[in-house]
Amino acid sequence: MSKDSTNAGYGLVMFLLGAAVGAGVALLYAPQPGGDTRRVLGEKANEYRDKATEMTSTVAQTAKEKINQATDKVSELLHRGQQEAADTLDNAADTMRQPADTVS
Repeated sequence: MSKDSTNAGYGLVMFLLGAAVGAGVALLYAPQPGGDTRRVLGEKANEYRDKATEMTSTVAQTAKEKINQATDKVSELLHRGQQEAADTLDNAADTMRQPADTVS
């Protein structure tokens, strides 16, 4: 992941955390019975838990995709490097044989 997307993800998590804390404090100071406040807090906690689970799943999926892309790219580069090395060795062997062929 790039640095910008990491910072954006961190900022979003901090924003949601701040919103949750702010909502909780507002509910605690709201003029309503304790049972209603606990019910609302429980609903909000479940809502934020679901959002966090969804966000975690999305981030994990994106990370898996990026890892797979990087793995594929590394494999491709490794294969190309091995092919180039083999070609270079073949060319060197051919070059070494040429003077020997002309002398014989």
